[in-house]
Amino acid sequence: MGKKLVAIVLELIPVVSAVASFYLFNTSKDAGLIRRTLLISFLIALLGIAFFFVGRKLAGDDKAVRILGLIDLVASIYVIVFYILVIFSFGL
Repeated sequence: MGKKLVAIVLELIPVVSAVASFYLFNTSKDAGLIRRTLLISFLIALLGIAFFFVGRKLAGDDKAVRILGLIDLVASIYVIVFYILVIFSFGL
């Protein structure tokens, strides 16, 4: 049960970071603390790929870990697509 619980907690970290970064990006406030938190949450959400592999290594056969792993990959894709949109918006 210990490895399964650790895997689930590790798999939840990028998901929570992706949701937090989306919320912080859509706020109208602009402070230094919000910018740093946004940067850190984007980086953690981008590391969802690493958390996906760690969770699979710890408890790969568990259904909850597999589902959270897919959500981790979606969090990583969210960050990549966001930065692609930012690059295109500055380039136009």
